[in-house]
Amino acid sequence: MRPILLISIVSVFALAFVGCEGDAGPQGPPGPQGPQGPPAVDSEFTFVGNEGEPCQHCHLNVVEQWAVTGHSEATAGLDPEDRDNAYCMQCHTTGWDRPIESFGTAFESVPAGPDTMGYDDYFRVDTELAAERRMELAGVQCEACHGAMGPDFNSHRPDVSFSTRFEVAGSDTTSTSLCYPCHDNQLEEWAVSGHSFYESDTGEFGDIDVFNDEHYVGRSSCDGCHTSEGFIRENDPVYAAYDFGPQASFIGCVTCHDPHSGANGSGNEAQLRAVGPVEVAYAPLTGPGETTIPVLENRGTGQTCAQCHKARRDTDNVQGQIANGYAHFGPHSSPQMDMFLGYGSYEIDGFTYTGRYDGDDPTTHYAGTANACVDCHMAPGEGMNHTPHQFFINDPENPEWLGCVSCHGTAENTSGLYEGLRGEVETKLGQIATLLGYADLADFEAAIDDDNPTWTVQQREAAYAAVFVLSDGSWGTHNPDYTRDLLDNAIEYLTPVKGAGR
Repeated sequence: MRPILLISIVSVFALAFVGCEGDAGPQGPPGPQGPQGPPAVDSEFTFVGNEGEPCQHCHLNVVEQWAVTGHSEATAGLDPEDRDNAYCMQCHTTGWDRPIESFGTAFESVPAGPDTMGYDDYFRVDTELAAERRMELAGVQCEACHGAMGPDFNSHRPDVSFSTRFEVAGSDTTSTSLCYPCHDNQLEEWAVSGHSFYESDTGEFGDIDVFNDEHYVGRSSCDGCHTSEGFIRENDPVYAAYDFGPQASFIGCVTCHDPHSGANGSGNEAQLRAVGPVEVAYAPLTGPGETTIPVLENRGTGQTCAQCHKARRDTDNVQGQIANGYAHFGPHSSPQMDMFLGYGSYEIDGFTYTGRYDGDDPTTHYAGTANACVDCHMAPGEGMNHTPHQFFINDPENPEWLGCVSCHGTAENTSGLYEGLRGEVETKLGQIATLLGYADLADFEAAIDDDNPTWTVQQREAAYAAVFVLSDGSWGTHNPDYTRDLLDNAIEYLTPVKGAGR
């Protein structure tokens, strides 16, 4: 509040208490005129550009962070020949509305889009105004994602989307993601991943309404890992109290990536939202004097995956399952981080478990992967110029690409290594199923899905290992030593005579 205005308010209150003229006394002389407010922002152009300068009035921090991301240098970072290539420039500039469908297409042969005065309207135009406008619209600025701000900036309502799903309208298929126009390769790969809830057996994209009816949507204990909005709310303080609206979205682009902030500012590598350390929720400390809770840290971009791909059962919960059973028996799905570290499963007393990460003597996989999950699940294939986002170890469309090849040699050798380990693990799981009284592994898995099988305490101790390995889903690849010990110990514990009396 201005000092003069404050003095005036105090004076009014003083007169009111004295009561010389009552409640409706005479009006005093007008006070001095305040300073001129900021002028209305308008433009003769639809796309304003100018590196987000008009946005700085309210979003200064966001613009400053954007200025040190790759998006801000998207034009300047191109080679000179690419800056004359319309196919490249459509995604490296702001306001381009003339889609160039394939590399090598002549710009002149593509019909002009709506005249929104974006970069394409001044591309290869030899005038002083065109040169000035190209400078103003260089790079991927705010308007490239949030829509044109002009000519009346104050009436602009930015496009905002936390969704990535695909929608089919007639013969057209497109994504709700604001990233799709330029990151279509990544989005189409994402569409066949588990994150997209894509029904590959039916050939249809995930149903968002069915997804929103799931029990974990809107539950604070679940949606932080099951919905885009929940993950953002939990991992980005800016959105802690943000109103995302009633509909939740699949895990997608902006779930993991912050479009506004990167490693050169206050953000993280690859503009990831969360790369902090993650503790193992349940860790039996079996060594003499062992008191440190195992934690995944310093694994670069892989730390983002670990925020959700971890077991969620704490000590009371795991021990309670062993003692009394539980409707959702096991580690609550996706314990990949725990398996990677060699912790997190219930361990039978009196048996030895290896494959630990203890900080000094890391497992082979931990030592060889600077970015943990990402090094294997997002390794670019041969001739691929972008980071893939289907999260497969191998790409069914490209058998020569396997995320394991860099460490394990040729694709043929890697395939043999994986298949051999998987066969071994499946055999051991089948043995456990038989010892628990089931016909085979499939019969055992069906019993787990039926919630609460009638097992003794001893059977639950052994079954937990099998459920943990199945929930990890890697068939031992994430940590062969820990996987083998979990299963071998369970088999020995259940085998008649050897396991008797334990």
